[in-house]
Amino acid sequence: MLPRFLAIARPYLPRYAAGFVLLLATNGLSLWIPWLLRDAIRGLEEGAAARVIAGIAVGMIAVALGQAVVRTVSRRTVLGASRHIAYDVRKEYFAQLQRLEPAYYDTHRTGDIMSRGVNDVRLVQGFYGPGVLNLLNTSIVYVAVLVLLLRIDVVLTGVSLLLYPPLFFGVNRLSRRVYTRSRAVQEQLGEISNRAQENLAGIQQVKIYAQEEREIAAFRKSAEEYRRLSLSMAALRGGMVSLIGVIAGMGTLVVLFVGGRFVIEGRIDLGDFVAFNAYLALLVWPTIALGWIINTMQRGFGAMERIDEVLRVRPEATPAADEEEAGRSPAVRAEIEIRALTFSYPRSRREEHRLDSIPAALRDVSLTIRAGEKVALVGPVGSGKSTLVNLLARLYPVPRGAIFIDGTDINEIPLSRLRRSLGYVPQESFLFSRSLRDNLAFARPEATDSELAEAVGLAALAGDVAGFPRGLDTVVGERGVTLSGGQRQRATLARALLGRPPLLILDDSLSSVDADTERAILDALGDETGGQTMVLISHRLSTLAGMDRIVVLDDGRLVDEGTHDELLARGGLYARLFRRHQLEQRLTGE
Repeated sequence: MLPRFLAIARPYLPRYAAGFVLLLATNGLSLWIPWLLRDAIRGLEEGAAARVIAGIAVGMIAVALGQAVVRTVSRRTVLGASRHIAYDVRKEYFAQLQRLEPAYYDTHRTGDIMSRGVNDVRLVQGFYGPGVLNLLNTSIVYVAVLVLLLRIDVVLTGVSLLLYPPLFFGVNRLSRRVYTRSRAVQEQLGEISNRAQENLAGIQQVKIYAQEEREIAAFRKSAEEYRRLSLSMAALRGGMVSLIGVIAGMGTLVVLFVGGRFVIEGRIDLGDFVAFNAYLALLVWPTIALGWIINTMQRGFGAMERIDEVLRVRPEATPAADEEEAGRSPAVRAEIEIRALTFSYPRSRREEHRLDSIPAALRDVSLTIRAGEKVALVGPVGSGKSTLVNLLARLYPVPRGAIFIDGTDINEIPLSRLRRSLGYVPQESFLFSRSLRDNLAFARPEATDSELAEAVGLAALAGDVAGFPRGLDTVVGERGVTLSGGQRQRATLARALLGRPPLLILDDSLSSVDADTERAILDALGDETGGQTMVLISHRLSTLAGMDRIVVLDDGRLVDEGTHDELLARGGLYARLFRRHQLEQRLTGE
């Protein structure tokens, strides 16, 4: 882990070198004060003139003021470098989150991911800032003070440092336990963040089912576990600081006893003894801070390890990596061929230990969709419809040799080219807490007002926009909370249509609008999109009569395909689903 920390700090080594030089200067000034104090005591013993003593006192004040200035600059230099490093790590972490495929987020909790990007980065900053600052400062003080103590008296120095070897041994043993407990604390903090995020995102469900007290109790339990782990680590840190303080105090007592005898015997004079104790006192804080430094380093190591767990993940493909190649590639015509596709979702970390296999979401599916064809996917819940369109968008790793677009394996198509060639409208519409205009133009910020108006019209949203307080500039709130479910779905449809993609995928994305509006939208898309390929999932089978072809899935397998009339005439699964849908329509009055 240490090489990793050095690699991150490499661009800022000149700043750390400057900070080291400044720390040398500030400690040199600090160590000069006891030496001046020794000279003042000797002057008093020898009856020096008052002006001489006053000059030494003025010198001590000047040195102290100079030390304060240099120390401030040194702290700004080192701590400033740590903030730059934290910025770099946070930027790299966020960029990695953008590169990772949706499959990663299916198996990792949002709250924990956020905790790593906020709390763990803060601990890494603490390592590079106060941690490195105090480590450098302590090292300088120890070396410099040791040289000055040896200069005053070798034997007394040896006696004063006699207890330090067992101190370092004890601190080393405790530091290993600090690392383990620090990692546990960070993991639990991630658990708390995840629970808080889920409750805030699902606050409507919590209130609708009156589960506030249960969720509060669950959060309290997680918080109490975090408190227990934090107190355990604090107790360990307190024990480390106490151990250091006790040994430092015992060392001072030994020095007073032995050094006092040396003064009486004339081995050293009173000025040397006072200077010796002053220098030894300068070691007290660095010695006590040693425990804090070790704890900061261990927590930083643990935090960086958690961040690196995310940074080490290698996405299947990254849009940015093939951007140049995508720019040279011809436009996608969206002719799709699926060959014996079998697919299972990746296991989550909680499922990895299970021996039983996860059933395949798709099994031996073969299908050809011609460019410009309008195809609907239907089937019972869990039949694999959404899985199939997710693979067409390459939101999950696609087996090689299973899906071809325009005759090319989908894995060989630059991801940026593929994604920009399709408009994907998922089941759950998502809008950012921005204006409606910004949401619609999310993928095409340069879109003109006329292009926006055309997309809004195709999505049957024009009438709604006209009634909004500020039209397209109306802020829709978090996740589009100020809009109805149907308005959110039509807004996401308009966003997908804005780029006129060769392939349009609608994953049951009109479920919140009425049947007449859905039929009108599909008719408009059929008339206006020309050669655009469309893959549609819808639970309203009555709206699919105008599709070129309907593909029926059941339990992950393709069981039938044909036109609406052909499938009804066969009397298979589609006919049964259609009759059930007609019954539901009569019961609901649609």
